[in-house]
Amino acid sequence: MEKQIIIETKKVSKTFPGVVALDKINLAFKAGEVHAIIGENGAGKSTLMNVLSGVFPPDPGSHVYHKGEEIILHSTADAAKYGIAMIHQENSLVQHLTVYENIYLGHFLKKGVFVDKRPMRKRASELLEKLHLDWINPNMYVKELSSSEQQLIEIAKALSTDPETIIFDEPTASLTVRESEILMGIIRELKEKGAAIVFISHHLEELFEIADVISVLRDGEYIGTYPVSEIDVQQLISLMVGRQLKSNVPQKTVEEIKRRRETADSDIVLEAEHISLPGKVKDASFVLHRGEILGFAGLVGAGRTELMECIFGYVKKSQGTVKMHGKVCNFKSPKEAVAHGIGMLSEDRKLNGILPLHSVQDNINSASWSKLKKGIFVSEAKEKENAAEYVRRLNVKTASASTRISNLSGGNQQKALLGRILSIKPEVLILDEPTHGIDVGAKQEIYEIINQLSEAGISILLVSSELPELITLSHRMIVMFEGRIKGQLEFEEFNQETILNFASGTENHL
Repeated sequence: MEKQIIIETKKVSKTFPGVVALDKINLAFKAGEVHAIIGENGAGKSTLMNVLSGVFPPDPGSHVYHKGEEIILHSTADAAKYGIAMIHQENSLVQHLTVYENIYLGHFLKKGVFVDKRPMRKRASELLEKLHLDWINPNMYVKELSSSEQQLIEIAKALSTDPETIIFDEPTASLTVRESEILMGIIRELKEKGAAIVFISHHLEELFEIADVISVLRDGEYIGTYPVSEIDVQQLISLMVGRQLKSNVPQKTVEEIKRRRETADSDIVLEAEHISLPGKVKDASFVLHRGEILGFAGLVGAGRTELMECIFGYVKKSQGTVKMHGKVCNFKSPKEAVAHGIGMLSEDRKLNGILPLHSVQDNINSASWSKLKKGIFVSEAKEKENAAEYVRRLNVKTASASTRISNLSGGNQQKALLGRILSIKPEVLILDEPTHGIDVGAKQEIYEIINQLSEAGISILLVSSELPELITLSHRMIVMFEGRIKGQLEFEEFNQETILNFASGTENHL
């Protein structure tokens, strides 16, 4: 029996100033089917989903249908009327509200003219239990949750309206393995109930676990739709990038690591001694050598990000000392850290990253105005030259450097932010999930850049939830669990099983 088409697009196009984001896209999303959408950053995936969820109006001549009837989506409220819900890649929760208030934000339960909190708390608790998220207290403030837990609340919020079509935009990007398994179970249950599932992910392997069909977009154009049983990962990558993708990232060898140790181990650039932050980091100590890539592994919520924020001055640690070249430098703010040659690419580009109303050029230059002056004024020529260098170097897909950064895809925003950090010429670079939301082609570019920076003598603290990424890039690795350093591994000891044992708290290796 043919599955019912719930949502269909015909000749859907969307243009932004200087950019054709979507060009006459025809797709059909069916009841009881998981339909994956893939493509490199800038391919148009998120733009299409924003059109379907009412965030962006499509261009004239575009058509969207709900069960065969044409619909007009002027807003997310319009999309909700037709049972369309979207779980965005970026966190849209209100940090100072509770979990249950966020879940029902926009459709509060009322008793007369007043908000009725008791049934909202009860229903939120029931929903969390139903979604196997019962360890999250609905009365907690969202700001108290980890980034992965907040992503799960985003999912609960979308499902609270019992939608007919659910769009997942990179839902597992910040989730632990366990949380990803919970999500996959939720998606299977929704599919069995007849929901139309749209799934966007850069993790191609997980698509083969959950998707029924996969559609490929490239540069805003529709390439094709393929049953999962009739295609493999390499074929998908070729369709995404329009070419055979070969990794140019050199694989490190034990001999190369030993040679690096001989020349750099005596030169300690940064030391962290007994760093603590109540409830987040407990007595963490490590050293970082010149040109070293020191990886930080651990499950989401292990305290890696918080440790980096203590070092960079984002948050005030309760105890401990940070040293640069043996000199105590307890930074009270990121500005002080930058002045001492430390740059940080934050995990959350929305909260701690982009200036959404400003151009790509302004975002790249915002950390280095003092270096772009001619006399007492900022040189317009230097601004353009600096931004153009990093747009080219990092292959940021944008019509021009003057384009507003919020018009770029998430991955291209991330690359522009990396350009911002590199423009300050850091001696130490903190990279917290640097390839979060970045496609397979761009990842290779970022990996090459990270290795080149290391070879140039820049010391790097690398936090990543992707073990293959850490193993590919790191010279040494630290594994954290519940705020503590549980293991310190030399290159020769890298092994996924070993790392996961430390990350789950079952072993110590200090």
